[in-house]
Amino acid sequence: MKILVKIFLISGFVIIYSSSFSQEVKKGLIGKWGSDVVKNSRVGTVWQFNKNGTVEITSGAVVHYVYSFNGKELILALFNHITGGTTLDTSFVEIRGDSLFQKYKIKGKEHSRVMVRVGKRKKSHLHQVGTWETKNIAGQKSYYKFNSDHTLILRIPLTTQKGTFKVKDFTLKLKLKGEKEERYDIKFLYRSLSLKNIHNKTEKTFQRLYD
Repeated sequence: MKILVKIFLISGFVIIYSSSFSQEVKKGLIGKWGSDVVKNSRVGTVWQFNKNGTVEITSGAVVHYVYSFNGKELILALFNHITGGTTLDTSFVEIRGDSLFQKYKIKGKEHSRVMVRVGKRKKSHLHQVGTWETKNIAGQKSYYKFNSDHTLILRIPLTTQKGTFKVKDFTLKLKLKGEKEERYDIKFLYRSLSLKNIHNKTEKTFQRLYD
């Protein structure tokens, strides 16, 4: 009888521990993660894991710049991975509170747009630091993320997939709408995340994103 009680207690402990451990791994996933293929294709995805077990995967264009301000003049530098050259793009910007007004030229024709700050303003002496939402000339939503290290990431979301996810130990079970369930091995490293598909062994790497 005592042996049966011990087995029962040990089994209960293992189940509780495993469940608790899985919950901690799930907490680590919650939030936004970006996976970029910079080089020639400039395509990236953002995986957003939510507390309620839902997930959204947004794919779109991603462009990485280096920026600097000269008064109200904004200078963007874009490195071309094919030619090895760098292209400079100049516009005029004015920031008023949580609105950013920009004037720029395309093929000699003047254009203007307004960007709206996403989230709260960052604690930085650089007013532009943070994420700004606007629409490009084609009417697509665009997000400009100014970082304090003078790098800028432009994201233009194109498609979004929705689904659900579960975590058991270090295994992610992902079910997107209209697709078969996929399983991934989870590996964390500081602000990085690696998901390795258990079936086809392909691996995706991500960086945590902060709005």
